[in-house]
Amino acid sequence: MEVKRKILFNKPGGTASKGAIMARLTLPPEFVNALGLTIEDREVLISLEGDSIIIKKA
Repeated sequence: MEVKRKILFNKPGGTASKGAIMARLTLPPEFVNALGLTIEDREVLISLEGDSIIIKKA
């Protein structure tokens, strides 16, 4: 399954450096359920392979 999404960019506060930018991406519930992620078991591994970001359950 493939879904087109937009990245959310924010400026973090607190002790972040002056030019810091934070990027977030929301995942569709179907993707989260397919990986078997839950509120208690939510750890994932993220890797960058070429021009793709790979998300796997840890």
